Amino acid sequence: ASQTFTFEGVEEEPVLSVLRGFSAPVKLEMERTDAELAFLTANDSDSFNKWEAGQTLFTRSILALVAQAQKGEVLSPVSPLIVDAVRAILKDEAADLSLRAYALSLPSLGTLGESMAVIDPDALMAAVKHMKTSLASALKAEFETVYTTNHDSTPSTGVGPDAVAVGKRRLKNTVLDYMMALKDDVWRAKALEQALNGACMTDVAAGTMALASDDTDARDTALSNFYNKHAKGNDLILCKWFTMQAVANVDGALANVEALLSHPDFSLKNPNKCRSLVSAFSANMKHFHAKDGKGYKWLADRILEVDKINPQNAARMCTSFSTFRRYDDERQKLIKAQLERLIATDGFSKDAFEIVSRSLKG
Repeated sequence: ASQTFTFEGVEEEPVLSVLRGFSAPVKLEMERTDAELAFLTANDSDSFNKWEAGQTLFTRSILALVAQAQKGEVLSPVSPLIVDAVRAILKDEAADLSLRAYALSLPSLGTLGESMAVIDPDALMAAVKHMKTSLASALKAEFETVYTTNHDSTPSTGVGPDAVAVGKRRLKNTVLDYMMALKDDVWRAKALEQALNGACMTDVAAGTMALASDDTDARDTALSNFYNKHAKGNDLILCKWFTMQAVANVDGALANVEALLSHPDFSLKNPNKCRSLVSAFSANMKHFHAKDGKGYKWLADRILEVDKINPQNAARMCTSFSTFRRYDDERQKLIKAQLERLIATDGFSKDAFEIVSRSLKG
C-alpha cells in the first residue's frame, strides 16, 4: 500500500525530518543523500533526528575511508559537507550543550564494526583517525572557542550537577578528545592542566583519558597523578585507572597491561578489577586484534587463570571471542586456535566451556 501527500506553495525541494518526537526507537529504511544528512545534522530541531543524521553521515564517510584503506589508497579529504555540518554544531550556541556534544561524537568502533561485513581493525582505526584529525585540523579555531567558553576549572563553579554545568563539561571534553588527535603541544598542555587541576573528577578523568593514548611524558605525568591523588585506596576510581591504560592506543599496549597484572593494587581474584583491565583490553581494537595474535593468546591465558578462581567471571571473559567470525580469515584462525585450546584444557569449567563451545559452533 502507498499514499501520496502533495504540498502546495513550496518554493524549493524540502529535506524531510520524519518520525519527529517519537518516544521509542523505530527502524526506518529511507534513502538519504550526503547533502540531506549534512543539512539535518546542522539544522534539524528534533534532537534525535539531528543526532541520527550525523551518525549516519559519519558512518557512511568512515566506511568509505575504510574501503580506501583496504585498497592501500591515499585517504580522501573529508567532505566539506561534513566539515560545514560540524562547524554549524560548534557555532550553535542556542542548542542544548549535551546535545551538541553527542552530535559531535563519532560513532563508536563497535557501532562502526556492526556496519561492516568483515571487520578490518587496522583499516577502521586508520579511517576514524583520519576523520577525527581532519575535522580537528579544519575547525581548530571553532573547537578552541568552544573549549575555552565551556571550560571552568574553578572548584566553586566548575563542579555543578545541574544540566548546564554537566553539558559544559560534556561538550568541552568532547572537543578535547578531537583536538588531542592532532598531537599538538598546545592541546597536550591543556589536557595535562585539566588532568592535574580539573575542578571535578569528570574533568580530571577526561584530561587523563585524553593523554592515555598520547605516548609522551605528559601521559606518564597524568596517569601517575591520577593514581596517587585519586585512585590509590579507592577501588572504584582505581578500576577507571586500569581501564584507561587497557584501552590506550600506544605502542607496547600489550606489554603495559601485562605489567599491570603485577601491580600491587591489582588482583585477578577481584572481578571488578579483572574486568577493568583484562576484559577492557579486549575492547582495544588495534592491539587486542594485532595480526600476530598475541592479544588473543594473552586473553586466553588470563581466562585459564581466572577459571580456576571464578568460573562465572571466566565465562564472561570468553564472550570477548564470541564475534570472531566477523573478522578476516587470518584473525578467525588465530582466535579459533585459542578457543580450541581453551576447550581442550583439562578441568575447564562448565560455564566457560558452554560459552566457548557455542562460539565454535557459530
